[in-house]
Amino acid sequence: MNNLEEYKRPGFWIRFLATWIDCLIVYSFLKGIFYILLYSAIYFYFPFEFCFFILGMFYSIVCIAFTGQTIGKHLLGIFVYNRNGSRLSFIKSALRESVFKILSGVVLFLGFLWIGFSKNKKGWHDYLSHSMVVPSAGKKRFTLFWRTLSLSTLLIFSANYIWNFTSVIIDAKKISVSPVNLKLPFMARDPASVSDISTLEYPVFINWIDSNASDPIDYAVHIASATPVTIFGEMHESRDNLSFFNKLVEPLYFKSGVRVIALEVFPASMNRKAEKLVNGEKYDTALAMEIARSNTWKMWGFKEYWDVFESVWTLNHSLPKGAPRMRIVGIDSDWDMPGLSLLGATQDSKGKTPFWEKFRVFSVIQDLPKIIYRDEIMARNIEREIINKNQKGVILIGFNHTPLDFAFPVVKNNNVTELKPRFGVLLNNKYKGKFFQIELYFRLDFNEGDIKCNSSIDDFMDSVMKSRGNKPAGFTIISSPFENIRDSCSYFFNTYPSIRYGDIAQGLIFLKPFDEIEKCTWYKGYISDEMFMKYKPMYDLMFKGKYKNAKELNDFLFREIAN
Repeated sequence: MNNLEEYKRPGFWIRFLATWIDCLIVYSFLKGIFYILLYSAIYFYFPFEFCFFILGMFYSIVCIAFTGQTIGKHLLGIFVYNRNGSRLSFIKSALRESVFKILSGVVLFLGFLWIGFSKNKKGWHDYLSHSMVVPSAGKKRFTLFWRTLSLSTLLIFSANYIWNFTSVIIDAKKISVSPVNLKLPFMARDPASVSDISTLEYPVFINWIDSNASDPIDYAVHIASATPVTIFGEMHESRDNLSFFNKLVEPLYFKSGVRVIALEVFPASMNRKAEKLVNGEKYDTALAMEIARSNTWKMWGFKEYWDVFESVWTLNHSLPKGAPRMRIVGIDSDWDMPGLSLLGATQDSKGKTPFWEKFRVFSVIQDLPKIIYRDEIMARNIEREIINKNQKGVILIGFNHTPLDFAFPVVKNNNVTELKPRFGVLLNNKYKGKFFQIELYFRLDFNEGDIKCNSSIDDFMDSVMKSRGNKPAGFTIISSPFENIRDSCSYFFNTYPSIRYGDIAQGLIFLKPFDEIEKCTWYKGYISDEMFMKYKPMYDLMFKGKYKNAKELNDFLFREIAN
């Protein structure tokens, strides 16, 4: 091996395929360790992406120092040597596979791409370590087989990755609305036509509700009967609102003709399993739990949401043979919220996660379109499951997604730069008149800083309801005295003086005042051992504690939420 300069050097793609094989080996090894620990009930958390990086580096250092080859390089017939034909020392191998390769990758991977452009097929790490990669004198058929196999798996993986990434964007664009073309009623409205609640008296509103409000279930049934699709906007985790929604399932079917219930809280990828669940001979609690655990937050163990499945199953099994069944569909996508949270990109974990969790960025990248276009994805799923099938439906989703005539302002340097249309606006823009939106009563002055607005519309509404004994009521805000009211500081109203309550909500269902609304019940055993091992740092951050296993965390949450 003294005349290495005479060898034809392996190019970029052969070396890349060797690295691809090594990555598959390290990934498979770590996955195996994860499931061995899981099935052995050894709940040891290790950050997968970080361990992949460290183990991959260590594996390359050891293999090259002792044999001149990793497994991938051996299968593809290439070696790493010093320029004089000797093997790299352990120190030089360690520098090449760690510091020097990091330098090759740090500037858009230019140091690796350099292999393809340089005459002697060297990357920056080769130059820095005074090493070179040369072919071995192995069997050509052997290396040809592994080249073909590695290239095939890489192409399949890449095609699937690119398709999943781009298809989300292409699909989302079919219903997206450019902020430039967005025209909403409040944008042209005279602010003088809107009344601040600080100038108003309660009696007019109390008398109007007494004369026009209905029982909440009767109101919901009436609206659903008259509208192709009814959107119920909720503040998450309210037991009262969800118990009400569960009671609605049967009257919505028999009195309103509703045949589809769409939920934000599970992904559309689970819809076949949801159909199997609500039409099974027996109610399959294990399958219900599997669907519940598919929630993108991986901590949505609020039992009343998943009771909707059992309510639909009970309805379907009361129907005569041949009658159309009620369907229940998820509309979200299966993106990885814990990964995003542990990157420090959400309020739950910002600035608190250790540096090794930042390596999750390599997993989260593939979810970026699903995160950026989340409202568009959910709107498109409503098109597929309800509009295109010409069925009457209802949707239960977080309230901030639901306004039909309001878009959230994007504020930079205290100036509104554009309006961002969300789920309700996207659907209403394309299917005007097909949707009606109802607010399931909650605090509108909630914002990301949890700062309560003084003299808010919430206080006004709570006082109006209290004056009539907090009697449950359902009523339409549009064309009522409530339509043109606003406050000056709540999250929804504080950017445009022309925004009014009627832009935020078309209808309202009041069940209880804010201070009497109860929390949901925790779904016993919701956090599985596998979820606990994957997302333990997020659970520790969110629930401010250190838990040894999933059972301990589930028991804590059941007690905490019960109190």
